[in-house]
Amino acid sequence: MPQQAPQAHGPPRVVVANAKGGVGKTTVAANLVGALSQRDLDVLAVDADPQGNLTEGLGHLDAYEADPPTLFDVLLDIDSRDEIVALVQEGDEADLVPASIDMLGASMELAAAHFLAELHNGDLVLEADVVDTVTDAIELMTQLVTPATIGTDPHGYGLLDDALSRIDDGYDVVVIDAPPGHNPMFKNALYAAPNLIVPATAEASSKGAVDRLFDEIAAFEDDTGVFVEERLAVVNRIRMSTKAAEQMTTFLQSVFEDVPVYEVPERVALSYAYDAGESIFEYDPEADVAATFDDAAAHLVDDLSHEEET
Repeated sequence: MPQQAPQAHGPPRVVVANAKGGVGKTTVAANLVGALSQRDLDVLAVDADPQGNLTEGLGHLDAYEADPPTLFDVLLDIDSRDEIVALVQEGDEADLVPASIDMLGASMELAAAHFLAELHNGDLVLEADVVDTVTDAIELMTQLVTPATIGTDPHGYGLLDDALSRIDDGYDVVVIDAPPGHNPMFKNALYAAPNLIVPATAEASSKGAVDRLFDEIAAFEDDTGVFVEERLAVVNRIRMSTKAAEQMTTFLQSVFEDVPVYEVPERVALSYAYDAGESIFEYDPEADVAATFDDAAAHLVDDLSHEEET
């Protein structure tokens, strides 16, 4: 049976994810971080997207090109795993584990970790000498990924979860900005934070992206046994009351059933806030979109608190 969360302890974690980019994913993540902070919660933001948009949007662009150790090293080099403490950037609204530019080339290493986990801990059954030969080849190819990297993880998607478990006890909630699926980092983000927030734009193409997202999640659940719980959805960049916006909202409401769908109008203040490295709550707390994100945060806090009680 699927299980709700791989994390054994620590604060609740949520992930903002979609199957495609360009849907305002980082805008939703950054402003939910701001809304949660306004509710006097200690928030840890995690930029798991190699593009580094959340890192920039929370005012830490310089950390994106920092010298090692970076998130790349923390995930893939077991000897650097504890160095995640040194990565944390302190901020007025939230602390941040930043993305790093070297994560752009991490797909091969993360895929190797997945294969190595299946080879040593999963369902692959091979002769011992074959396992040793393949393991040696993977270690030579990646330089960092070894059986110690994945430990007893049967699928190799628990690297981010393991790293975060070393630092998140001092926070009330963790918000992860995931890269668009399908890739191993997306699956690491889902495994670390199986509480899903889905952003979408008020466009016909977003329907296909949401469908693909749920296909990805279904495959992930089958592979890992971890159940991903939908928490809320956001229809982003709504230009007045258009038919496309109404159709997208109706579509998401039908997909999510009992999960609330929030509508965020297109506002230049959100872009200005991003450029300033702030959420809307710091940049322009009187903006109408701030109230929408505050409502979403209120629901999220209530929903997660009920989950902890059960």
